[in-house]
Formats: sequence, structure tokens, C-alpha cells
Amino acid sequence: MSNNFKDDIDALAKHYGELVKQHGDAAESAQYADRETQERRMEVLCEIGVTKDSKILDFGCGTGQMLSLLQRTIGFDGEYVGYDISPEAIEFARTAHPEGRFEVRDILDNPSEETFDYVLLSGVFNNLMADNRGFFEAVSHRLMAQAKTGYAFNMLSRFVDYFDEGLYYEDPLHAFRFCKENLSPLVTLRHDYSVRPGAIPFEFTLYIHRADTEPRPLNIPG
Repeated sequence: MSNNFKDDIDALAKHYGELVKQHGDAAESAQYADRETQERRMEVLCEIGVTKDSKILDFGCGTGQMLSLLQRTIGFDGEYVGYDISPEAIEFARTAHPEGRFEVRDILDNPSEETFDYVLLSGVFNNLMADNRGFFEAVSHRLMAQAKTGYAFNMLSRFVDYFDEGLYYEDPLHAFRFCKENLSPLVTLRHDYSVRPGAIPFEFTLYIHRADTEPRPLNIPG
């Protein structure tokens, strides 16, 4: 699979590197408004089934806040690996969390065959790119191949009352269908949570579980 997203990925690496330099370990370094909303998204991802002894891949790990959350909430002592495209974020994460393993990795250029119980992804698909759907689909193919039990990710939803011009909003039904037809027949779509009290649910999370049967296309009667 060729990497047709290199220019966008390089731009994002630079963008997030600057945010880490400016904000350090704060939620703003990962482009979140505050720690509360950042952690709420992560909590929903982990509800796919992560336990204290799971082996997880945190894709787009930033400074390692997912590991902090898991340690604090469930006493996590499993194996944690974080990938990010920002060297600045990875350097910060390695210093803050020597108990984790952190790698600078673009999986489209440099894929890994290492497997994990769960692969988790928060916020990676939110920034506007030249081909957001193509990027989401290419990355998801790669990550599902590394997930022994499940893959969970979130995206901004088109069921909203406001669009930020710099962000990408996906149709949850398109994302669900892509996963159902290409990754696994066992897919859960969650659009039932809000990251901020009083706000409408403006994002969604998908859980894709490994299955013994192959995914198949939608069967539309003729």
C-alpha cells in the first residue's frame, strides 16, 4: 500500500510538534479543549473491553495521557505501546512514562507486524486533509491487522450544528459500513455520549472486534 498522504502527515507532525513545545503535557498539546473532554473520549474507547493486564497500542499517543488515565482508573499494569508521528510528543512521553514504550512511526510508510489485544485511536482523524476518507480507511486496514481482539477509534460526526473549517466531519453510517464490509462483521457504533455536559453528541466511536467469519458487503435486494 503506497503512502499518498505523506505531505499531510508531515504537516500534522509539524503542527503537533509545535503544540507540544507550546503546551507540554496539557490537553491542548493534543488539540483538545481541556483534560476533561480529552479523557472522556479515551474512557469511551477503553470501554471496548480493555482490562488492567491488556496489551494495547495507543495510536496517535501524543504525550501518553491514555497511559496515565488507565493507570489511575483501572490500575493498568499491562503492556502499553504508543505510536505518534511527532518526535516532540514521543520525547515528552518517554520522559513522563518510562514504563511505557513509545515509537515515532508512520505506519503507512513503516508498518509493524506486532500485535496487540486492543488498538485505540483518539482524535487522529479529526484534522482536515486532502483525502480524509482515504486516510481513515488506509490507517484502519493497517491497525485492524495488528488487533488480536479489537480496534476502537473516534471521529467527529456530521450530525452536528456547527462545522469548524479546519476539521473533518464524517458520516457515522459511512464509517460503520466501511468497517462492517472491510474489517470485521462485529462492529458497534456508539453515538450516545457527550464529552461536554449539555452539548449534543458531536462525535462517535466505533468498536471493531475480531471475528472468525469474514466481513461481507451490504446485501441490497434487487
